[in-house]
Amino acid sequence: MSVEIKGFEELAGKLDRLAENADSIDGENTVSFDELFTPEFMQTYTEYDSIESFFGQSRWTVETQDDFKHIPEDDFDRYVDDHTGFNSWEAMLSAAAREWTTRQLSA
Repeated sequence: MSVEIKGFEELAGKLDRLAENADSIDGENTVSFDELFTPEFMQTYTEYDSIESFFGQSRWTVETQDDFKHIPEDDFDRYVDDHTGFNSWEAMLSAAAREWTTRQLSA
């Protein structure tokens, strides 16, 4: 008795693409805030439509990475907690990074 199973070639192709995509993001990656915090992410998890409006409505001026580095962490965590579904910037950043990784792997 034998059984015919179809679809292995298609599955193998998908696994090959997944492996290639994983290789392409292996190691450290530099990702812009716009790419990391997509409008879909922001609309799902925050009160804002974009990362620009998220920062624009804050009490801080964030035009450069240096500006961002000078925001007091505790104050920023409170802002994130008040205006997003996350209790800290680290939690928000981690969720965005997971979604970015998923998008890269499925590309």
